[in-house]
Amino acid sequence: MRLPLPRPPRALALAASLSLAACHRAEEPPPSPPEVVVTPAPAAEPTPAPPPPPQPSPAPTPPKPLRSGPTFSLPTDNKALFSNDPASFFMFVDRYKDGITSQVWEGGSYGFVRNSRTTAHGEVFTKFHEGIDIAPVARDPKGEPTDPVRAIADGTVVYTLKPPLTSNYGNYLVVAHPCGPKAGTYYSLYAHLHHIETTVGTTVRRGEQLGVMGHTGAGIDRRRSHLHLEIAFLLTDRFDDYYTKHFRSPNGHGNFHGSNLTGIDAAAFLIAAHRDPGLTPADFLKNDKPLWRALVPCRDGAELDIVRRYPWLRLPGPPSASWEIALNGAGVPLSISPSPQSVQFPAVSWVRPSPTSHSWASRNLLSGSGNTATLATEGARYLQLLSGDF
Repeated sequence: MRLPLPRPPRALALAASLSLAACHRAEEPPPSPPEVVVTPAPAAEPTPAPPPPPQPSPAPTPPKPLRSGPTFSLPTDNKALFSNDPASFFMFVDRYKDGITSQVWEGGSYGFVRNSRTTAHGEVFTKFHEGIDIAPVARDPKGEPTDPVRAIADGTVVYTLKPPLTSNYGNYLVVAHPCGPKAGTYYSLYAHLHHIETTVGTTVRRGEQLGVMGHTGAGIDRRRSHLHLEIAFLLTDRFDDYYTKHFRSPNGHGNFHGSNLTGIDAAAFLIAAHRDPGLTPADFLKNDKPLWRALVPCRDGAELDIVRRYPWLRLPGPPSASWEIALNGAGVPLSISPSPQSVQFPAVSWVRPSPTSHSWASRNLLSGSGNTATLATEGARYLQLLSGDF
C-alpha cells in the first residue's frame, strides 16, 4: 500500500509554478520586430535641357544680277589664261638686272610690270603696260606665228592701220563694242599683227577672224611675237583738237590714237566675263578702288562729255562749281560727282598715301609722296583730255 505523498506548502507550489512558466517562455523565440515598409519615393523627373538657341537662318544668296552686255571671249587659241597658267599665256619680256638676263612672263601682263627699282620699301615696278601680250600657240617652220586673231565680242571695226612703220603698235585695228545705254561703248585694240583681214565699217561677230598674229611695230622680234590686246575707254571724240594744241607732228590716227584709249585690266576682265557671261566693263569696274581724285572746272553748269558716252560714271547731284573725278592707278575713271569746291584748273583733291613716289603708281600723272600729291604735266594734260576742257 502506497502511502500518500506529503502536500507541499502553498508558497512552494506557487514558486514552482512560476518557475515552470518561466522555463516555457524562455524556450519560445522572441517576437519579431514589426516589419517596416519603406515606400520608395517617386523618381525625380529629369530636368529638361534648355532648348538650343535659335540658329540664324543662312543669309539668302543674293540673286545673280541679270546681265545684258555682249559675251566676251579670248582673241586667240591660247586658252591658258582660263586654266591658271599665266606663264603659257603671256609673252615674256627680257629683264636685265645685276648683269643677268631673264625672261619673265609678268612683263606681258597688265599694270606696273616693267622697269623695276630697288627702294627702301622693296622692289617697285614703275613702267605701266596698258594691254596684255598673248603668246602664240602655233608657228610655221620659219618660226613665224600663225595664230588667227579674232574679235573678242560682237562689234564694228572702226579703225585699221596697215602701214606698220607709222605706229609703235605696227599693224593694228580697233573694234567698237556697244554694251548698253548706261554702260557705253568700249573698244578692243589688236596690235602687232602680221596682217589685217577686215576693213573699217565691217560688222563682226564674236570669234570672227580679224587678222593673224605677228611682230610688227617697235621693239618686237620674231622670238617675242605676240598679240597686244587692249580693252579701253575712248576719252574724247575731239582728239584732233587736243593733239593739235599740244603736238606739232600730225596725228595720223584720228580718235583712235593710243593716247585717247585708256585700257582696263583686260586679262582680269576676260576671266570675270568668262565666269559671268554678259558682264560689261562698267560692271567690272564698279568694284575697283580709286588711287586718287581730281577736281576739274564745271564750265557753265555743263556735264562732262565723257558722261555722255559712259553715263554710269555720273553720281547723283546737280552740277556745281566743279566735278570730282575718281581714278585708279591706271588713270581709268571710276566715278564723276559734283563738288562745291571751285577750281580754275584741274587739281588733286585726294590721294591714297604712299611711302614711295606717287609718280610710280600713277603712270607719271602725279608727283609727290605720302599724303600729298600734285598734278605732273602729264596729269594736267590727261585731265584736259578726259574732261574735254582744252
